[in-house]
Amino acid sequence: MNIPQINEDEVELLIEEHLRERGWNLTDFTVTRKRWREGLDGEEADRVFLREGRVVAILEAKRPGKDLWAALEQAKRYARAYKQNTGHDVPLLFASDGKVYLRQNLKANTLPERIKQFPTPAEFGEFFSPQAKELHGKLRDYQRVAVSQVLAAVQAGRRRMYLQMATGTGKTITAAGIIAKLWSVGLVRRTLFLVDRDALAVQTVKKFKTHLGDNFNIERATGSKEDKHRDILVSTIQHMAVRNKYLSYPADHFSLVILDECHRSYFGDWYGVLDHFAKGGAILLGLTATPADKETVNTDRFFTDPGQYPGPIYRYTIRQAETNPEVPEWERLAQCIHFKFHTNVDLEGVHDMGFDFEPEQLGRAVDVPQRNRLIAEKYFEVIGTRQPVKTIVFAASIAHAKNLRYALIEKYNELNNLPPNDAAAEKFIVAVHNEMPGARTLIEEFQKITPAEERKAIIEQAHKDPNMAPRPIVLVGVGMLDTGIDAPDVEVLLMARPTKSKVLYVQMKGRGTRKCRETGKEFYKLVDFVDITRLEPVITNDTPGIEDEPVEQEEEEVIRREREEAGEGAGAKGEKVGSEQQMVIADVPVHLVFSETISPAVLEELRRQVEAQLKGGIEREGLKQRFVQTILCWRYFKGATMPDHSFLATMGFDLSTLRDLYGEPEATLEDFIAVAMGEADFETLHRRREFEKWALGKSLTSEQRELVLMVCDFKRANPDIKPEQILRSHLLDQAGGLPRIKALFGGLDKLLSLADEALSLETGTPIEEENHGKNT
Repeated sequence: MNIPQINEDEVELLIEEHLRERGWNLTDFTVTRKRWREGLDGEEADRVFLREGRVVAILEAKRPGKDLWAALEQAKRYARAYKQNTGHDVPLLFASDGKVYLRQNLKANTLPERIKQFPTPAEFGEFFSPQAKELHGKLRDYQRVAVSQVLAAVQAGRRRMYLQMATGTGKTITAAGIIAKLWSVGLVRRTLFLVDRDALAVQTVKKFKTHLGDNFNIERATGSKEDKHRDILVSTIQHMAVRNKYLSYPADHFSLVILDECHRSYFGDWYGVLDHFAKGGAILLGLTATPADKETVNTDRFFTDPGQYPGPIYRYTIRQAETNPEVPEWERLAQCIHFKFHTNVDLEGVHDMGFDFEPEQLGRAVDVPQRNRLIAEKYFEVIGTRQPVKTIVFAASIAHAKNLRYALIEKYNELNNLPPNDAAAEKFIVAVHNEMPGARTLIEEFQKITPAEERKAIIEQAHKDPNMAPRPIVLVGVGMLDTGIDAPDVEVLLMARPTKSKVLYVQMKGRGTRKCRETGKEFYKLVDFVDITRLEPVITNDTPGIEDEPVEQEEEEVIRREREEAGEGAGAKGEKVGSEQQMVIADVPVHLVFSETISPAVLEELRRQVEAQLKGGIEREGLKQRFVQTILCWRYFKGATMPDHSFLATMGFDLSTLRDLYGEPEATLEDFIAVAMGEADFETLHRRREFEKWALGKSLTSEQRELVLMVCDFKRANPDIKPEQILRSHLLDQAGGLPRIKALFGGLDKLLSLADEALSLETGTPIEEENHGKNT
């Protein structure tokens, strides 16, 4: 049977169809042209690719059976002629028969390689104008550390990991930096970014386009066939899961899947989405603002590779974000002032669903008219003005949100000497919920920054114009405001919805944590009617794998007595708020209010009492766990600074004691702290110390040490790799290319030899001299 052969014209049609599928616009002659002759000494290239009017790549088409390597040689001849006639290099060459694609990078002087498919326009753009370097320069130091941690983990072979970064610290731009970096070194290509709300998808696309520019094809998933051709596809998890739409994508379609707010329920009915792409080899990266605890144990389990230490690979806490001196003042998180009110609302009979209450029963329990009026009264007392400020109110149910809204409107009318039924405030005190038409539009309006003068104008217009469209200043919400809202000028968070969930609490509190330069906001007020701040641990756990230690019952009693005694000399209510932390605590039965202000001096005494109680617990716990608690105690009071030696000695942990406790006679105090807090292990510390001694003996510079360590990490992850395979790997690009290696070591063989020698330190076995190949 004779199989018909296709000619070059038919091959070119196959190639053109493939290019369209990869996102190329073949009618844009500023980007690509067929039959190019200019600058080629009368010869003709099948297709060229252009940037700013210059040829940057040549593609030669050959019918099946022809030698594609010979086609690349033909393209090289065209490239040499173009350089001679125009003075411009052609860095990329391609050859294809419609099925097989070869690529050769003349810029990096690498051998031809077979590729699965032609690069997308974004990949071309990244090659010629690396977005990663530009974006990396815009990141804060802590964001760059997060990017580096992910890169190192991926290079070491990890496929599942997550980052914990406090709300307001730039998880989205950090994610953009991670994507750009992994693309730039060739570790990932198509990326799927999953969120759980459509509003978040819209926001993410907008931010990605801002940070990643035009080099990436970025869009929100709509279900169209174009979705499969995006470089970065942003989708809700629901969109992918409903009717199993994710199955329309090959398992290996995405090489990176990022999950925003990864502590959410991605592990129930939607587990199949993640499992599908994980089986195709995708890297799974989670993002969360929520610290690890019992409620988020599934996050640790799902995002930890077998044999790896559980917990985030990088953590940037709210405490760090509030105090980091390397971040400009207006980019740090706002300080929180707590106002606590207690009512006699009874939650008995509300069904406990494990990590939270049953919503419908909860709404009925807390939606008490007298309590709603009390909340409205205390709200206006806290803000100290008759005019509302930018506020989010968290309600328990739709009915509760409606009734709270009208309680606030009634109190506003009373304070402003208006008739009780005056409706003007309906325009700026607004309730939203998922069943409400136009709720998303109201939230978008609320997110616009409104300085005091503009708020005043809104209120005045509402009283003059009964047909005015709503412009929320106070937004009462149910289930829509804990995530997916970015309003940095929010001054007050009013907590009227009880919860047992630390996850939910952190998300709700995060709506107020950003400072706002436009309005001068430096702090925010958290008005707590449901004792939600009990979810704030006495000591915030910044350590993976170690649970927060609650203050025991007898300790709470001591603290209560301290508060009662301290209240006699407390500062007056309404004293000026400075940079020092303040807290307002009030116990409010429905018919009686008692309040006091606890000054910074009294808070310091409370902290001292907590520290003393923790010290007194030495007799009740194992020495190692108490050492961990001592460090946590120090970090709570002093931040991330190294604990003072005298402080640790006073707590019973001098260097001699620690060396006996851990059986490490050469370890330093810094080593013990790093190991206790799960930030390192003794094996790694020994390895690094031995390496430094060895490197010092070899007189290696810091640059040389960095590259040797990089190769060591690469060879640990790929123990059987051969030198010729290293030449074709991305390791050379990450190391700065062969020119840099030659400048530092004289050649690749010397670098590999040093890396092998360094690796031999780990086994204690001297290596034999081996030939790594020709000096490159």
